[in-house]
Amino acid sequence: MFLKQVIIQNKNSIIRDIHFHKGINLIVDETPVGSSQQATGNNVGKTTVLRLVDYCFGADGKNIYQDTEFNKQPNTTIENFLKDNEIIITVVLVDNLDEPKEEVIIRKNFLSRTKKLQEINGENITNDKEFDKALKKEIFNSDVDKPTFRQIISKNIRDEKNKMTNIVKVLNSFASSEVYEALYLFWLGISTDSHSEKERLSLDKKKEESFQKRLKKEGELSLIEQQLILLNDKIDELNKRKNKFNLNENYAADVDKLNDIKAKLNRSATELSRLEIRKDLINESKEDLEQEYTQIDTSQIKSLYEKAKSLISNIQVSFEDTVKFHNDLISEKLEYITKELPEIEQQIRKIKSGIIVLRNEEDALTETLNKSALVEDFEQTILDLNKQFERKGNLEEQKRLWLYSQEKLADIDDNLNKINQGISSKDSQIQNRITEFNKYFSVMSNRLYGETYLLSSQKNEKGYELIVTNLEGNPSTGKKKGQIAAFDFAYIQFADKLDIECLHFIMHDQLETIHDNQLNTIVEVANSINGQYIVPILRDKIPSNIDISEFEILSLSQVDKLFRI
Repeated sequence: MFLKQVIIQNKNSIIRDIHFHKGINLIVDETPVGSSQQATGNNVGKTTVLRLVDYCFGADGKNIYQDTEFNKQPNTTIENFLKDNEIIITVVLVDNLDEPKEEVIIRKNFLSRTKKLQEINGENITNDKEFDKALKKEIFNSDVDKPTFRQIISKNIRDEKNKMTNIVKVLNSFASSEVYEALYLFWLGISTDSHSEKERLSLDKKKEESFQKRLKKEGELSLIEQQLILLNDKIDELNKRKNKFNLNENYAADVDKLNDIKAKLNRSATELSRLEIRKDLINESKEDLEQEYTQIDTSQIKSLYEKAKSLISNIQVSFEDTVKFHNDLISEKLEYITKELPEIEQQIRKIKSGIIVLRNEEDALTETLNKSALVEDFEQTILDLNKQFERKGNLEEQKRLWLYSQEKLADIDDNLNKINQGISSKDSQIQNRITEFNKYFSVMSNRLYGETYLLSSQKNEKGYELIVTNLEGNPSTGKKKGQIAAFDFAYIQFADKLDIECLHFIMHDQLETIHDNQLNTIVEVANSINGQYIVPILRDKIPSNIDISEFEILSLSQVDKLFRI
């Protein structure tokens, strides 16, 4: 597939309609020579064109309005413009730029939820994973889960640091060897239908190995087994000691009975204490009232009586009657207070009698139990046994987890080995494909720099890796960019030769570090292959012998930026 067109539009009109052609496509600035320092060709939206295409291919698009170098600070002007004006980006792909028979139209906006637009040929697919699968099916005619569409096209749009400095290691730093293996084999046109399962198994293996690391903190399996052997010996020894105690058949029942008697004694003692306190209180009250008989001052009462009589001539009560009334009142109080004493004393006698019986039973049972065993020693032995059994249970659980984890890990390894054997059986095909690729890569690298680069494979326990080797040594930064271009150009030639579905366009950023002679050669090579080389570049960095107008597809400036805002 070739990139035919990129359209930027709002609800009412088209802002940009960019058409692409075969060969090199230049996105340049219009900054006149000799302009002031403020009037530069930077920050006008050249690289943003690449990012818009990447956005339509499933990128999150944040780098369109965030500065990736300065703490990812958002450019709210651009972000608000894209969202408030409901900007739609359209990318048109065709199978042939001259005589197209197939066309893929991708449309996306920057809104979310119900307003989210994410179309492929008119079908809105708002789920990002399903969108990725649909793009893979539409462009690469592939239904396999791995690699993903985003991973496959990661080398086609090199606008981020890792993609601009690495030839084949183009994914994020967290990508595993299994992910790279699936990607490399797909690039080589080799089936990757088992790699989804391989990645899942590899992830399970990593989790299980992490789990075993936690188990190791408690001890290796061998140590746990040795601990269990020692523990079983201790348990046997304690059981033998327990069995030596002369326990009668009714020992447990006697212990329960003894505990019941102790509880009854406790309750009886509590009730006896309550009754005796009650009895003491009654007797104290009785003594206080009885003292009133002996301590009463009759002379005072008689004096009061005589005084009252002199004042009240017709008083009816005699002094003797008054004394009798007083004594009768005290007698009634005494009778009322002491009437429950007999019952309390009877209860006390009954409880004391019961306590004597319970004490005798307690003594008898205690003697019986002491004859059967030394209770404290026996109970301590039981406690020790319980602790050892608890420890044994913990160790057996650790052993079970170890054995389960080892069995699970063995199953994972077995399944991984089967998958890897299937991949290894394709080794001859892999090497043949690499050899075929090197026919183009070595020629392309020699053509660009007079140096030979080769692709080779390296196999380890996790699978295949691809390695690019410069037979002349390590290149400079500018030369490295040229070698990346050589790899990407060679891949298009390789894919065409073997009829492998691929994107026939390459987008590279930051070519300003390449020397004029090298840039001239890259332009020449780009125009000779069946592909498109799309690059944003400052006008004053382009060699003077290159006719910019012939290759220019878009020119931007400080007064006419990409979004025209």
